[in-house]
Amino acid sequence: SRGPPSQARLAPSSRRARGRIAGARASACARARACARGGGGAMEVGEWLKRYSVENLGGFISGSVSLIVGHPFDTIKVRQQAGRTQYAGALDCARQTVRSEGARALWKGMLSPLLTNSAMGAITFSTWQEAQRLLHIEDGSHAPLGKVFVAGAVAGVVQCSLATPMELVRTKLQVQHEGSRVYNGNADCIRQVIRAEGLQGLYRGNVSMMLREAPAFGVYFSVYEGTKRALCPKLKPSDKEPMWLQAAGGAVTGGFTWAAVMPIDVISTRIQSLPEELAKVPEQRSIRRVAAQIFEEGGLRAFYRGLPAAILRGVVLNALVFPVYETIVERLS
Repeated sequence: SRGPPSQARLAPSSRRARGRIAGARASACARARACARGGGGAMEVGEWLKRYSVENLGGFISGSVSLIVGHPFDTIKVRQQAGRTQYAGALDCARQTVRSEGARALWKGMLSPLLTNSAMGAITFSTWQEAQRLLHIEDGSHAPLGKVFVAGAVAGVVQCSLATPMELVRTKLQVQHEGSRVYNGNADCIRQVIRAEGLQGLYRGNVSMMLREAPAFGVYFSVYEGTKRALCPKLKPSDKEPMWLQAAGGAVTGGFTWAAVMPIDVISTRIQSLPEELAKVPEQRSIRRVAAQIFEEGGLRAFYRGLPAAILRGVVLNALVFPVYETIVERLS
């Protein structure tokens, strides 16, 4: 889900699953540290592959659910941010879209994130896990939230390798209207972008994406963990988590993350939705220029266009996605 923002936001490793495989993970971490010190030993390939497969299957299923359910909210948000049509609000945008193009228009551009969701989940989750293991190697204790934030930020930057072209295609398809169609689907959109700008055109807005995704994933993971620790301070890393706790943590971080990164999300949407002829001019896609243009249109409030739809989407979907993810990982582990 474009959770924080680009994709279905993935939950951190399930504590309940960790309870079942705590011994295996602890021994794996010990072997890894021993190997780093020259003591020999390495994580068994079979063990690593099993955990990797389970975690990514959980991320893929929960992410797919969030994409299908939450895509209409994202379409409304993107159309408000693009500034091509004036809407009185999120409900007005939804009404106009359905009235003029039908309900199916709310799911425009869904194919590209759905197809790339599995790979993005693999990159994001594995990077977050490895970064956190490097930052916090003490077994049986909670990682400090500062380290959780840094690990999430690293994962956010790395996953832009897939997220940027995916967001570009999705945004372009979401903002076009039936009366003025430019692209006939995902493949045609990719062809036109490459024809006009080359392969690098698919990474238009990559800097703004990284400026969005790094803090977004940092906030996302750390607020999720912080909320659960605040609600259940006596819960240990290996204890079984109640489903309501995961839902509460997901709901809080889903809304908080979007509120934190909405300004740069608006800028990124504007850059990626530029027509090809304008995007060829470097000044047109400059972050500073786009930010100034948005400010001229409506002051600071213009940087928060689509915020209600984004928060509603984030709260509802992450309250669903986190328990789904945690349950799948627990069962398969």
